[in-house]
Amino acid sequence: MKIYHVIGWGLLTAAACLLPSTVRADSPVLATVGGTPITAAEIEQALRLPLYDLEVEKYRLTQRKLDQTIVERLLARAAAERGQTVSAFVTAAVQAQIAAITPEEIAARVGTDRAKLPPDEEQARKEARSALVRERAGRALQELVERLSREAQVTVSLRVPEPPVMPVPVGNGPAWGLLAAPVTLVEFADFECPVCKDSLPILLAVRSLYPEQVRIVYRNFPLASHPQARPAAEAAPCAHEQGQFWAYHDALFAKAPDLQASDYVRLAERLKLNAADFAACLSSDRPKVAVAKDLADVQALGLSGTPTFFINGRYLSGYQTLDTLKQYIDRELQAVRNGTPPGDTAAGAGTR
Repeated sequence: MKIYHVIGWGLLTAAACLLPSTVRADSPVLATVGGTPITAAEIEQALRLPLYDLEVEKYRLTQRKLDQTIVERLLARAAAERGQTVSAFVTAAVQAQIAAITPEEIAARVGTDRAKLPPDEEQARKEARSALVRERAGRALQELVERLSREAQVTVSLRVPEPPVMPVPVGNGPAWGLLAAPVTLVEFADFECPVCKDSLPILLAVRSLYPEQVRIVYRNFPLASHPQARPAAEAAPCAHEQGQFWAYHDALFAKAPDLQASDYVRLAERLKLNAADFAACLSSDRPKVAVAKDLADVQALGLSGTPTFFINGRYLSGYQTLDTLKQYIDRELQAVRNGTPPGDTAAGAGTR
C-alpha cells in the first residue's frame, strides 16, 4: 500500500480509467440481441450518474417532508402539553418578539430599505414594520423548534446518498497543485456558466486550505446554450501554452457573462501574452482538438451539466459549498492515512 504515497493517489484514480469496466456475471438479463445478453448491471452502470441524481432528488424531497413532519409533531406535542391549539401556542411564542419591535428599529429599517419603500412616510413605516415582523416571527419560530427538538431529543437517521466513484481521465490539460498530491479534484466547467463563476471563490479557498494535498484539474464542458462558451474554451488552451492558463481562466470568468468574440485577444494582451503566438494558436487546430477531447470524455462519463466535480473520482454535481468539498477532501486524506484505496471512502458517509 505504500506505493500510493509515493506516486500520488490522484494519479492512480486517473490511471484506473485504462482498466475495463466490470459487470457482474450474475446480473439479471433484461434483453438479448442476437443471443447476446444485456444485463441490468450493464444498464445501471451506464445510467449511474442520472440514477444518482434521481436518488439525490428523492433524498431532498424526503428530507423536506421529514423536516416538516418533525416540526409539526414537535409543535403539536408542545401545544397539547399546554392545553392549547398549535396556532395559539405558536402565536404566543412569537408575540413577545413582535411586541419588542421599537419605533427606532422601524425608523432604522426605513433608512436601510429607503430605495425599496414607497415615498409616503407612513406607508414606508408600515412596510418596514411588516418586514421586521416577518423576520422576528421566523426567528422566534426557529428558536422555538430548536429548543423543542433538544427537549424531545430528536434524532434523524436519514442518510445522504453516497456519490458514485468513477475513473475520470485528467487529460493533459491545465492543472494546479502537485502532481503527486493525494487528492485530485477534476472540474468540468463552462466559462459562461454562472454557477461555475460562483464556484471560483470556493476553489480558490480549496487551493489556500490544501496547497500540497489537492491537485485541481480543469476540463472544458462548454454548453451549447452558451454562445461564447466554446470560443472561450478554445482560447484558454492558447493561454495554457504560454503558462498563463489560470490567470486567463480567472479573467474569462471575471468578464462573464458578457464575453464577446473580441475579448479573447484583448485579455491575452492585458496578461502580456505573446500576441503572435496566441494568434497562431487560435488559428490552429490545437485548441479545438483539446476541447473536443474534453467533450468526448464528457460524453463517455455521461455528464449533463456544469459545474461537475470529481474528487478522486467521486462525483459531485452542481454548486458545492466549501464545507461540502472539505468533507470529501478530508475523507480522501483520511483514506490515505488509513491505507484505503482512493475513492473508497463510503464508510465515512453520514446522516442528513
